[in-house]
Amino acid sequence: MTPQITVKKMAKARVECRAEFSAEESTSAEKRALEALSSSMNLPGFRPGKAPVEMVKAKADPEALLEETVRVLLPDVMKAAVEEHKILPIIPPAASIEKTSPLTVVLTLVERPQVSVKEGKINVEKKESKIEEKDIDRMIDSLMTEHQIATAVERAAKHGDRLMLDVRGEDDKGTLIPGSEMKDRPVVIGSKALIPGFEDQLVGLKTGDKKSFPLKFPEKYHAEHLAGTPVTFHVDVKSIEEVKTPELTDTFVKEKFQLENAKALRDRIQNGMADQENRIEQQRREGALFEAILKATSVDLADELIEDEFRALLQDFAGTLKEQSMTLEQWMEKSGKTAEDLEKDLRKRGTERLTLRLGIQQLMEDKKIEVSDEDMHKAIQELVSQFDAEKRLEIAPMYAKGQRNYEQMKWQKMVEKLMSELLK
Repeated sequence: MTPQITVKKMAKARVECRAEFSAEESTSAEKRALEALSSSMNLPGFRPGKAPVEMVKAKADPEALLEETVRVLLPDVMKAAVEEHKILPIIPPAASIEKTSPLTVVLTLVERPQVSVKEGKINVEKKESKIEEKDIDRMIDSLMTEHQIATAVERAAKHGDRLMLDVRGEDDKGTLIPGSEMKDRPVVIGSKALIPGFEDQLVGLKTGDKKSFPLKFPEKYHAEHLAGTPVTFHVDVKSIEEVKTPELTDTFVKEKFQLENAKALRDRIQNGMADQENRIEQQRREGALFEAILKATSVDLADELIEDEFRALLQDFAGTLKEQSMTLEQWMEKSGKTAEDLEKDLRKRGTERLTLRLGIQQLMEDKKIEVSDEDMHKAIQELVSQFDAEKRLEIAPMYAKGQRNYEQMKWQKMVEKLMSELLK
């Protein structure tokens, strides 16, 4: 027996589905509802689920019984809406009871809205990566520095030497400046690692020497409270090392990097830097592409769709807070935002995420982007091959065709194909 259903198409791809049930249908559904409610009721002399229907009805909350009755009836309504009226909802429907006699239920369903994408506005320029000789030289200098040889010397320190120091900074009253005291601080004269003038004061010192000298913190200093402040440093030289940087020879390269010669090392560095630049550029273009699709997509979203996306984002946010052992109040204090700010941000993000997803889906259809079963099989095999045999047996069923993980991976592969085509 099927209910009497009338369908009304509304704006923003919303569909109002009104179902009127006969007395016989309502009675039958109410009986099933009472059976469901009885399993959670404790009635004297009866085990849960075994009490007579009349007794359960007498004890049941009328509103709860009505809600459960409607819940029993909804699957038939949804089946009729989909099969008979060809309605294809993309989120769970909202249900309300219009009247109880005869029982009439109104379902609000939301189908996929009409989407238009102005493909002419989707244009992401490509910047060619260029590795300059000075960039390669800088990388080689860094590599050679890692292979420096330090030898302790008993002589006066000079430019290029590495000194091990104890350092203490005092203000004009002789009070220790917080953060200026360092023990066993290595300093290379000429490295410009410390404030201007400091390393120059180390030239000529020997192991065991102590020296005090006045300086002034730069006007633009990372610790703002010290910017422009006079300071007297006291240094104690613990040791001095002569640092020699090896020459970039074919012999050195063969020994340290197992390459044929210095040119081979230079080529490897250049190729590695180019690969990194290309990855960065690809990520930039992908981000720019998503922004372009979002701006080029026009869609009138139903409030129910935005609400559904908002709740999903809110759930994700709550999960993130839980992982960080943080309460909402702590997050608000740390971020300086209110609960209203959070809701506004999540709704905006949800609207944009929905628009982008629908725009991508429309482009896939326009360009007939597909991923074959064979391609999916290869992708899944590549994924599971990373795990041991026991783990593969565990996760393989999760990627069976029709499963959620399978569909998510298929969507991802389709997005990748679409991006490759748009970023040619």
